[in-house]
Amino acid sequence: LEGGLKFDFSEISLPKDCLSQSNDCQQDDDINDDDYDSDHEDYTTNALQSCFKTMVDTLSKQDPETISQVQLLVKELRRITLLWDELWLGTLAQHQNEITKRQQQLEYEIEKVNDNSSLSSEAKISLIAEKNRIIIKPIIFILEQLEQVTGVEAETPHEQQFQQKYADEIRQVIRKLKNPDNPDKPQETLQPLKQLQKQFQQKFHMRRTSYTLKMQSISPILASIKNTVIAMPGLRTKATVTISHVSNTVSILPTKTKPKKLIFYGSDGQTYTYLFKGLEDLHLDERIMQFLTIANTMMATNADFVGSCDLYRARHYSVIPLGPRSGLISWVDGTTPVFALYKRWQQRELAKPTTTNKSSASSSILRPSELFYNKLNPLLKEHGIKNIDNRKEWPLSILKQVLTELMAETPSDLLAKELWCNSVNAASWWQVVKRYSYSVAVMSIIGYIIGLGDRHLDNMLVDLTSGEV
Repeated sequence: LEGGLKFDFSEISLPKDCLSQSNDCQQDDDINDDDYDSDHEDYTTNALQSCFKTMVDTLSKQDPETISQVQLLVKELRRITLLWDELWLGTLAQHQNEITKRQQQLEYEIEKVNDNSSLSSEAKISLIAEKNRIIIKPIIFILEQLEQVTGVEAETPHEQQFQQKYADEIRQVIRKLKNPDNPDKPQETLQPLKQLQKQFQQKFHMRRTSYTLKMQSISPILASIKNTVIAMPGLRTKATVTISHVSNTVSILPTKTKPKKLIFYGSDGQTYTYLFKGLEDLHLDERIMQFLTIANTMMATNADFVGSCDLYRARHYSVIPLGPRSGLISWVDGTTPVFALYKRWQQRELAKPTTTNKSSASSSILRPSELFYNKLNPLLKEHGIKNIDNRKEWPLSILKQVLTELMAETPSDLLAKELWCNSVNAASWWQVVKRYSYSVAVMSIIGYIIGLGDRHLDNMLVDLTSGEV
């Protein structure tokens, strides 16, 4: 295997029928096809899991240190995939619409009960309490599931801090939802839950940019590992580089899934940076990177002339899935999102000491969506479009007009100027521009072939020193 380790796979014994192509079991004539497919899928999954377990057991016998260290690394990485406060905020935000709908439903049901003149006061109180219990029950179930996850014995300082700060309040919120003081006032009933969510939101809204935590706080085990025999993830070199230790500084990016920027120190003295992403299956990303590697090999083999193989190249990086819901991505240094170039231009325009900007010097930079709707909404009203939220009613001519105006207001040479300013002389500028042209061509063709979407400016990175995208 890569890294110089040799394993004897002769000890592996596969379960009977695991790879068998014959099936002697006779099916009843009236069996349902859907049931068969479901049973077959379960059988296949169980067989694969059994095969995998057998392989791990065999490898553990031959190199127990490597396997145990890898298992420990993966376990601790999964621990920090979603920290407890991130879990609560993400879950509450995900179910926010459902909570609002249930509050509105409860208000409607209470109004119906109160308007029913045939019911006595005692009957109304009893009926409202029962409706409250039924409608709020799914919300309580979600909170209790979360409380079970974060109510176990804390194993890290970060988990201990969470329990000290929020555990009692969480239990109190659940208790108040189960036994509201005034069941006929849904807004008052759900107020403690909204306050709890607001606390989590304030904690993260204060950190709109990336912030840092200490590895010693979120995973003391990862912070303490030294001189492991674990090969550096995604690194392909002749000499095996192993993980020496992990940096104590963990950067948290302020996006939806809160990915973590980790730094591993290698046995060669170099640092290797990774983005650890959770709640996402990276197997498809891994396959795309493998496809780019194959494409590079094909283009290098069929180069038209000597030296052209360096031009026909798709820039890529390592993706290492650690399971169906998490994985590591090699951090790409020296690149800039194209949107950042546009934002820099906006900041420069705002900072210009012109008469038009003096009155709005304190105003913030408008987001692209705000610029778009500021032009679109007045035009829609002029054309008599009443339901602005329904995009199907937006005339194509208006959309073209808005696009044309926004393009006219934005310089067309922003990227060209950045490439020029990052070049030391005309010769290097020419090489950068040429490499940029080839890189865009290669990535455009490959993206078209595999149907790559979501190519907005924040997802497109450009290396201003080499011109590669």
